[in-house]
Amino acid sequence: MDEDRPAVEDGGSDALSGRSKGQATPDDQEFGALPPAVRQRLDRCAEQWLVDRESKANNATASVGGGPVRPAPRSRTLMPWLITAVSVVLAVAGWWPRLMHPDSTAASASSFGQWRVASEREQMLANSHNVGHWPWAGEGGASNGDVVWDNRQQRGFLRLKGFVANDPARARYQLWIFDAARDDRYPVDGGMFDVPPGRSEVLIPVRPSVPVVRPVAFAVTVEEPRGAVVSAREKVVAFARVDR
Repeated sequence: MDEDRPAVEDGGSDALSGRSKGQATPDDQEFGALPPAVRQRLDRCAEQWLVDRESKANNATASVGGGPVRPAPRSRTLMPWLITAVSVVLAVAGWWPRLMHPDSTAASASSFGQWRVASEREQMLANSHNVGHWPWAGEGGASNGDVVWDNRQQRGFLRLKGFVANDPARARYQLWIFDAARDDRYPVDGGMFDVPPGRSEVLIPVRPSVPVVRPVAFAVTVEEPRGAVVSAREKVVAFARVDR
């Protein structure tokens, strides 16, 4: 044995610093040596932390069939579901108002759209007290139907019966609303629409882009595919006068 080696009191050493127990460190000199019980407890906590960390690392790199398997981050596994859910919410938010309140001929062209427009029209007639309801007076009585208009809501419906189906590439129907507050030469544009073939009756929702103060008449003309800003009224196919 080496007799010149300094003897250690208890033969142990510090697991964190690698120094012999009882040997002072700069921290011990500055703040005072830690009590042995506290030092031993810290050593045990440090050892347990290292064991837990190594165990987790081994589990993460465990091999199945010879290849390492790493668990996918939770955020990655949830991301496809979140994208799908957001897409569904946006689709519902975008299309539900159109199904509940169709405001264009495109939305009402299908059979479901026609049923939806008919339902809203009946609801307007049943629940509103200030709704106007006037029949068309077509050329030679060939066309008929009516106009339903709620001036408070600034919306209404056209019911067209006997109208000739049009080719949108050649001509389209256009609605005009004559307003007592405007010059008769410049009626309010009520929008363009088409009458598809094979339909004996067509319902068209109406929602003009500018307010109508007091309607006095409604007219339907045949215009160029792009429509007209001011109609020449060369071909009026239906006219409804408001009775006050």
